[in-house]
Amino acid sequence: MYPSAKQLIIISDMEGASGIFEHNKAALYNGGEQWRDYGRHCLTSDILAVSEAAQACGIDDILLYDAHYAGNAEYNVILAQLPKTVRVFDVLDRCTFWRRIRGQAQQHPFGLITVGQHARNGEPDAYFPHTIQSPPMASLLVNGRSIAEIGSAAYQFCGTPYLANIGCQASMKEATEICPTVHCIPVKDKRTGWQPSPQETFPLIKEGVIQAITQADQKQLIALDGPYAFEMTLTPGFYFQPPQHLSWVGSFADHAAHWLAPSVEIGLELFENVRSCIRRCT
Repeated sequence: MYPSAKQLIIISDMEGASGIFEHNKAALYNGGEQWRDYGRHCLTSDILAVSEAAQACGIDDILLYDAHYAGNAEYNVILAQLPKTVRVFDVLDRCTFWRRIRGQAQQHPFGLITVGQHARNGEPDAYFPHTIQSPPMASLLVNGRSIAEIGSAAYQFCGTPYLANIGCQASMKEATEICPTVHCIPVKDKRTGWQPSPQETFPLIKEGVIQAITQADQKQLIALDGPYAFEMTLTPGFYFQPPQHLSWVGSFADHAAHWLAPSVEIGLELFENVRSCIRRCT
């Protein structure tokens, strides 16, 4: 694509997708029968609504990162049902290699939209809340800001307008902490018992995204200044067994780890090193 093309970044998860609730949670399990026959269609519907809205607003290029069950080669979205303006990031088995993902996008994309998002571990009235993997992780912070999948993605695109977050109503808390002007488009709400179908939420998503894109000049840019200090804490029943020698700047306690990084991307790569030190209490 030419650099002048308007490029929209979509980062998708699945727990916050339309039509997926506790009673049909098997739809989340990548590779399973209910996932294949139902769950993928739910997420695809949400992303298609975003794509159609973007096309209606003249977006020339859409880059999608399907982050649910990262590390599994099979996509959670049915790519053949999406318009040709949608491309996927080139990462092996959809692994969360943020430097590779960020490097494939324009330096200044038109905007970011997060889809199918869930709330952080411990958030009330949430569908499937967790922070990357809970348990064992209780929380993940960068520069004192509590992040989960939404923040991990959004802070890769600092300097980009955060246009919209689509997902569980409880996920909007993290999204608005990142960017108070983000357009919130809930597709389900556990507190009120609102559980619409993907067919019902499709026009809501499309209309909301059109509104978000047409108001893009009013959206704040995602911002997080360095240096980048990370902290991970663990849920009960887990502890850290640190390596004998650290090849990065950091420290461990029994139930918390701290590390420093020159960028958010590198900090989240070190996150994998820290995660490998988690052990279950016996």
